[in-house]
Amino acid sequence: MAKQVYLVFSATGKQGRSVIKALTAKGETIVATSRDPNSSSSQSLLKNDRVRAVVKADFNDPDSILSAIEESNATRIWFATDFFSIPWLRRTRHAEAELGRAVVDAIKRAKTTVGGCERIEHVVFSSVGDADNVPEAIQHFWGKADVEKYMASQFDDSLGITWSVLRPVAFFDNVDDPANYNPLTKGSLKFLTRPDKKVKLISCEDIGKGAAVLLTNPEEYAGKIIEAASAELTGLELAEALSEVSGTKCTYSIAVPRFALWLFMGDVYHMVKWFEDVGYSADVEEFKRIVPDAQDARAFFKAKGQWSNGEKFVSE
Repeated sequence: MAKQVYLVFSATGKQGRSVIKALTAKGETIVATSRDPNSSSSQSLLKNDRVRAVVKADFNDPDSILSAIEESNATRIWFATDFFSIPWLRRTRHAEAELGRAVVDAIKRAKTTVGGCERIEHVVFSSVGDADNVPEAIQHFWGKADVEKYMASQFDDSLGITWSVLRPVAFFDNVDDPANYNPLTKGSLKFLTRPDKKVKLISCEDIGKGAAVLLTNPEEYAGKIIEAASAELTGLELAEALSEVSGTKCTYSIAVPRFALWLFMGDVYHMVKWFEDVGYSADVEEFKRIVPDAQDARAFFKAKGQWSNGEKFVSE
C-alpha cells in the first residue's frame, strides 16, 4: 500500500495544530500550510518530525492553494474556513463560502490536471454543528453549509475523491482566548451564554482527533457528516469544573454584553440566541464512539493546567 501524505491547511490555527497532533499520534506523514511559512508559528511546526514541510497557501489566492497541493503530493487533505478572518465589511455567508470553494476547486484542478496529484483520494472539511439547521441570520454557519454542499457536488466517483465533514460545536478553548479579549483569569470564567443555559462543547484537541479518524478511515466515513460534541454544560457548571480542577473558587459571567453583540457582532448575537433557545443537536455519546476519550470540562481544564498568564493551577 502506498504511503499516505496528509495536507493540513491553516496549520497554525487551533484546529490545524490539533489535526497535526492527532495525525502525529498515528505516525502519519504531514505537510502543513500557512500564509507565511517563515513565521515563528509556522517554523515551530517543523519541530514535529512527522511534519515534512510547511508550504505557503492563502485561501484568497487560488494559485497558492493549487501550488501547495502540488508541492505536498498529498493523498488526503483537511481544511477549514474562518469567517472571522474576513475583513468586517466583507464578512458575509457568500464570502466564507468562496474561501471553501477555492480549496475545493484547487483540489479538483490538481486531481485532474497536475501531474503527481492524481493520488488525492479523500478530503475532510471541518464545518460547524447544525450548519444548515439554524436561522439564516447566522451567516458563518450557512457559509460552511454552502462549502459542504459544494464539496459534495464536486467530489464524486468519476473524480475518484471521497469526502467527509466534521461538524464541531462550540469550543471549550474559547474560555481562554486572549486574542479575542477573553483570557482565562484566575478566579473567573467568561463565556457568551447566560449562566443557567446549557451549551454543547468540544475541545480543539478532540476536533483534531475526530478529524484524524475521518482522514484515516475514508472507507468507513466517505460521504458522512459527523456532528461532534463531548459535553453539555451551563456556564455555572463550567465554572464549577474549573474551580474543582484549579483549586481556586471561580465565578461565571457573560463575556460580552448582549447589547454589544447585537450592535457590533450581529452574526454572533444570533448564534448565542440560538444556543440558548434551541442549541446543537449533536449526540455526545455518539461522538464518543469515534473519540472515546473526548474531554469533558474537568478533563479539558486538567489538560490546560494553568491560567492565561501561565500561573499553574493548584488543585485542592
